[in-house]
Amino acid sequence: MFSEAALDKARKLQQEWRREVSQGYEQKLKFELPQYTTESGIPLKYIYTPLDVKEMDVEISGAYPYTRGIRPLGYQYTPWMIQILHGYGTSEETHHRTEYLLKEGMVGYAGQPVALIQVDPPTTCGYDPDDPRASGTIGLGGASVSTLDDLDVLLKGYDLAKTRVAPNNRFTCLPMLAMYLVYAEGRGYKPQELNGQSQNDALTRWITTDIGGPTPATQQKLRIELIKYCTQYMPRWNHTNLCGYLYGEMCATPAQELGIVLSQAIELIEDCIKAGLAPDSFIPRFSSQLHVGMDFFEEIAKLRALRGMWAKIMRERFGCKDPRSLQYRIHVHTGGSALTAQQPLSNITRAALQVLATVLAGVQSNHTCSYDEAIGLPSEDAVRTAIRVNQIILHETGVAKVSDPLGGSYYVEWLTDKVEEEARKVMTEIFDLGGFLNCIENGWLRGLLESQSIKWRREIDSGKRTIVGLNAFKTEEEIEVPPFAFDLAQTERRAIEQLRRWKANRDNAEARDSLQKVREAMQKYQTMEQAGDLMPALIEAARAKCTLGEMMGAIVEVSGGRIYSRGYRA
Repeated sequence: MFSEAALDKARKLQQEWRREVSQGYEQKLKFELPQYTTESGIPLKYIYTPLDVKEMDVEISGAYPYTRGIRPLGYQYTPWMIQILHGYGTSEETHHRTEYLLKEGMVGYAGQPVALIQVDPPTTCGYDPDDPRASGTIGLGGASVSTLDDLDVLLKGYDLAKTRVAPNNRFTCLPMLAMYLVYAEGRGYKPQELNGQSQNDALTRWITTDIGGPTPATQQKLRIELIKYCTQYMPRWNHTNLCGYLYGEMCATPAQELGIVLSQAIELIEDCIKAGLAPDSFIPRFSSQLHVGMDFFEEIAKLRALRGMWAKIMRERFGCKDPRSLQYRIHVHTGGSALTAQQPLSNITRAALQVLATVLAGVQSNHTCSYDEAIGLPSEDAVRTAIRVNQIILHETGVAKVSDPLGGSYYVEWLTDKVEEEARKVMTEIFDLGGFLNCIENGWLRGLLESQSIKWRREIDSGKRTIVGLNAFKTEEEIEVPPFAFDLAQTERRAIEQLRRWKANRDNAEARDSLQKVREAMQKYQTMEQAGDLMPALIEAARAKCTLGEMMGAIVEVSGGRIYSRGYRA
């Protein structure tokens, strides 16, 4: 990479730098040099030179291992997708928010509309609005979706072949996809025409929340069912979004987030192969939703490292030959845990820096948190500002004119290698403990994240970690940001009324028969190899106007469910 003459010069300059620091700062000014680390605990030096990257391979964007980018041209060809995760109340209210965001500049590839919909807790868990367990949470923090009518209101007027539809619902991905397929069928679309994404990552919820549901082993089967169906019939659909975001929200370090995500991916791919799928047939449709926090350069290094690690693992471990299997696409969600309710307008600066980091790292898609999200649901002013952050960075800064502009930086290249090294240590620990699923069941992953959250809180309380406006640079006066509000009780009444009308206007005997077929398909589903019968049964149930809650209920009735164990059993 560098000539010996250049390295000799670097050594001499480094010695001169060290002498000047020692004499001028430590001896003369009595300055005690601080010892810095990254969020992942990687010790940092004060200056980096060619000596730190002398073994670095020459790489370029669009070439294996894709550390510098998956395409020869990045944002020069097409900007990153500005996708704002949104949803609240009824389908009508969420549709209104989608229209507003599209008008202000939310956009997918080549200008296509996007509908990145957050659903409410009942929809996530598989409870219809009339279920007593849903009371008080219908429409809270997401849209209530339980019938084809709800989808019709959400997506009315959009050309589904040209709209990226991505419901964020995790546990209920299979019945939601079945409903969407039947809804699209009713509008004349074929499965192979549809473009969008299923989250298909319920296991992350098992680790990061207390929501019950089918056991991790059953959830893995359900994930493979969806992957197998989409691989066979929906070539434009991203069947799995590996979510590292929630790990970051629970204070996992960048290296830990990367290690957990890749461990999960390896185990899932291995199970898909057991189910009869060839790696190159389904791996190209994996993507990630990653967290980006405030350690600017380490977050950039993490995203670059992920691309390189993914390409090497897919080629070396799974023998992939299709370049698309190696070219990993990344969606980033800026860190909600970085936001403060105190001095909330400061969150605009935090979001801007996080978006800048993702752009310098070359991601494909970005959700930007709104400045008021630490207070409540984002207002229209706040989501518009989040979109403007992206537009200003794209159109006014010039950073999108060059692919991987930090490529070759002594510090960034060194740090990228170090993050990969630390992530591989996390992966080794997970596999030594029996693998990703086992580390969910025995509570190890939950314990790791809880320890990280406690550590983060203690650092804030002690002042070791500075959060502007929270534990430093506080103001006496409170800055008022009006919370966004809607009538939750009215939302619940309307959702229940609509559901009752829906059930009254269907053939309930046909619905019962189709749900029995879902149960029978689930009863046969004993091994990964038997994947393939459940999704057709769910599609028939959706055609019979079964609700999302009824379909998920049939699955859980057969598979059972429980709350996972919190304690790690060594």
